[in-house]
Amino acid sequence: MKKPLIKEMTLREKIGQMLMLSQFERFEIDGTAVRWSDDAIKEMAEKEQFGSIYGQYSVVMKSYEFADIINREASFLKIPPLVGGDSEYKGAGQSNTDMTQVPGPLALGATDDEKIVFEMGAAIARELRCTGINWRWSPVVDISNRFSGCCLRTFTDTDVEKHSRLANAMIKGMQSEGVAATAKHFPGNDPSDFRDSHFSLSSMSLSKEEWFEKQGQIFQNVIDGGVYSIMIGHSSFPAIDNSTVNGKLRPSTASKKVITDLLKNEMGFSGVVISDDLAMGGIAAVFPYEDMIIECVNAGNDVLLNVKPDAGDIIEKAVHDGKIDESRIDDACQRVLDLKEKLGMFEEGYVNVKYKADEVKAKTESVARMAARKAVDLIRDRRNILPLDKSKIKKAAIIVSTHNGWFAKSEILDMKKFLEDRGVETTVQRRLSSEAEIKEISDKNDLIIYAAFVAMHMPKGANTLVGEECDTFWYAFKYGAEKSIGVSLGIPYLADGIMSGADAFVNLYGRSPFLMEAFVEGIFGEIPFTGKTPVNMKMPKMIFD
Repeated sequence: MKKPLIKEMTLREKIGQMLMLSQFERFEIDGTAVRWSDDAIKEMAEKEQFGSIYGQYSVVMKSYEFADIINREASFLKIPPLVGGDSEYKGAGQSNTDMTQVPGPLALGATDDEKIVFEMGAAIARELRCTGINWRWSPVVDISNRFSGCCLRTFTDTDVEKHSRLANAMIKGMQSEGVAATAKHFPGNDPSDFRDSHFSLSSMSLSKEEWFEKQGQIFQNVIDGGVYSIMIGHSSFPAIDNSTVNGKLRPSTASKKVITDLLKNEMGFSGVVISDDLAMGGIAAVFPYEDMIIECVNAGNDVLLNVKPDAGDIIEKAVHDGKIDESRIDDACQRVLDLKEKLGMFEEGYVNVKYKADEVKAKTESVARMAARKAVDLIRDRRNILPLDKSKIKKAAIIVSTHNGWFAKSEILDMKKFLEDRGVETTVQRRLSSEAEIKEISDKNDLIIYAAFVAMHMPKGANTLVGEECDTFWYAFKYGAEKSIGVSLGIPYLADGIMSGADAFVNLYGRSPFLMEAFVEGIFGEIPFTGKTPVNMKMPKMIFD
């Protein structure tokens, strides 16, 4: 179709391009069922021509099943929709069961290889185009710290040059395959703030100068590199906007000084600004819902993520009441249409679903395996037990510590399989319960692997093992220390935390099966450990005012 002209669109049509309806209006909470009928979708579309579709929470569907849903919804929209989703940790395999679970950002950071990161970005984009998604909310370019638990979402923690370089490689790879990249979450993460905007109010405490040196420069570099969109985080930024709302610092999502004055005008970003999820506690606890919608539009957000069906009514009324200037709607709509044009969405024959899984998966798997083999990182080997002598390893035990039941029941079985492929009889169990138990395990096995997985929201509110998951380490390493290897498939800081007793320790920086395969290859000397530690592993000094 021909690219629409703003002057020929109605106010309501322009507003529609700014809205992304909540996924929970479309799917059951676990992603297992589509709630709406065709008649219901048609009725909604007659009222609101949404510019974007939330393509998330489809974890039990195959790519073609989800693509059918997206195509069905899009068929009721006059203007082709952007279809967005995170897919941060595992690429398209995060959402669809027939797609590839690739190594995530921190593992890619451990490769420190721009070519691999570019190829991974392109491969993920091709797989997303099997599902109908053409807008990925990645890469995360926030600086991280060991307290926030966000490090698995980033390429590194405080290395501005490396972060910028790898982020631009990922962006260029994705956008080369027709998927819009999104740098997030502007203005970034405070290096000393552990609060999570999903649940609480957080803040950027740096001065503007400090912020630009440590964080803002990364955003400037990806803007200059051509990123198509930027997501705004909910953290306040008092160095730029110290205003308050009901006694609370104004979230950046609702700050014109942060979005329009700083990001768009001063830093020169001309692409699409999308808000972070408007159901999150970091903003929902500040404003009544109607006020939040109006504030976010006036601040400069071009797309509102995860809104309720009445958001268009709220914005239209606010324009008629003089609370929102129509020129702000025009600017937002134009930016969205321009993004769609960049993706070729107004060209003859454009389709969101460009590929089928069997056409692209082999290439993705090849890139993922190459990345994993460069990512696995031997942190220490005090007893020089690595590489292992295959002829001496007949039995192995994997002891799992995690707050994620799916990892313990299913994902860790990939590691078991790779050991068994090498003729090693392998058992898996969750946790240790006594000293006698570890003695028995040590007596029966030639190798003990302590496998831990901790990640953001797993558990929620912490980024280490807590509660009964700690009990294992009352007993760990008391027997069989000479044949034990600690491995973290998530947060890397466990190496010198709860797993400091492990004489041999490997960081995988993710739980992709390709990383587990590379780990097994590495401990048997089939490949060298070449990962470059992408975060500061030193324990921080605690300074109290």
